[in-house]
Amino acid sequence: MKRKTLKLLLSCCLLFGMLPWGASAATPPESVIYGGGPFYAGGTATMNDLRQSGFTTVMLWTIHVNANGDLYYNDQKVVSNGAYVGKASWPSELATLKQAPTSVKRLEISVGSWGVNDFQNIKDLIAAQGTGTTSILYKNFSALKNAIGGDAISFDNEDLYDVNSSAAFGNMLAGLGYKITLCPYTNVSYWQSVKSQLGTKVDRIYLQVYDGGAGNNPSTWSSQLGMTVMPGLDSKTSSRGNTPAQVNSRMSAWKASAGIAGGFIWYYDAILNNPSGGSAADYAAAINGALGSPSSGSIATGGTVTASQGGSPSGEEKEKAFDGSSATKWLIFAASGWIQYQFGSNAAYAATSYSITSANDYAARDPKNWTLLGSNDGATWTTLDTQTNQTFASRFQTKSYSFGNTTAYKYYRLNVTANNGGAELQIAEIGLYL
Repeated sequence: MKRKTLKLLLSCCLLFGMLPWGASAATPPESVIYGGGPFYAGGTATMNDLRQSGFTTVMLWTIHVNANGDLYYNDQKVVSNGAYVGKASWPSELATLKQAPTSVKRLEISVGSWGVNDFQNIKDLIAAQGTGTTSILYKNFSALKNAIGGDAISFDNEDLYDVNSSAAFGNMLAGLGYKITLCPYTNVSYWQSVKSQLGTKVDRIYLQVYDGGAGNNPSTWSSQLGMTVMPGLDSKTSSRGNTPAQVNSRMSAWKASAGIAGGFIWYYDAILNNPSGGSAADYAAAINGALGSPSSGSIATGGTVTASQGGSPSGEEKEKAFDGSSATKWLIFAASGWIQYQFGSNAAYAATSYSITSANDYAARDPKNWTLLGSNDGATWTTLDTQTNQTFASRFQTKSYSFGNTTAYKYYRLNVTANNGGAELQIAEIGLYL
């Protein structure tokens, strides 16, 4: 990763429970969360948070290789002289990640980062000892595999772009039972050569699309590397990064332009440090919702929302009806009103069903009679569905409605003509589905 290794966070908090970003796909896309210190020091609370998050892959960032072959997880020595010497409870804690109920299917171990000498040290060690069973590289990575498992080793090489030593390292790791993943942001020719030499041992490519790789185009990299990449974005901090809504919008656009089926978030430590920017579950839902199958994930995410009234008080604005969370709501001081969604980048989609989730603080505020409309100019509207005398039996109940439609629209408007008798109207969430 482009940012230098951070000191370990010696404690971490359990994040909020998972909030849905539309329904999850029957076969979910691959969503990956990078994390540093909390993945080591956070204990059971962090593992449980990851299991509940919706992320399908956990990336341990990062292993450093010292000149003598010792392996450090950030600042903590974990393997030396062919033996695991890290925190005694870490292996058993990591083992819980895949224990049901869990969203996690895969554990990866990243090697390297920016501003270090890891791959230079790897090259030097291979030159001195090779990669056979008596080499310190083999012994130490074998000990790491035996202690904490892991499905893959990810190359975050940002210090030395030497193809031969990288390929030798990858072949050694494959012999230990690891798959190899690549995490480039620049120097495409190096990554092309490494992938070519390792062949099918490489099963994923994670493309950095932030910091030094902010200008990367997933479609271009996929073409250059002969494999559809999984782009990654950084989470929101006080001064930079992407909100869950922005992640959802960008991943949706890359799905359309590059056919991506997975993506990653950099990174868990920053999410902990900025909880107001969104939880781990929010970011997982943003990726999974954007890349899930159209029949199961709402396509109404990341666009523009307008309404007859913006919403009041603060925190109950019109955008809350399309933010992917039933814990928020759009509220207006009127018994009727309209709210509409416009897709970004002038896109249009032929939705065939929709859903409404009740906030139901007071049943009288729930929508009762409404019409769903479609438009391509925001002025001329076509009626798609009409419902009357609707009721919601419980708080956060979601009701779904299907309609015959083969026309793609840029705008969809829900026009509520009556609520259930109250002075206000409120809706927790609206979803649109293909």
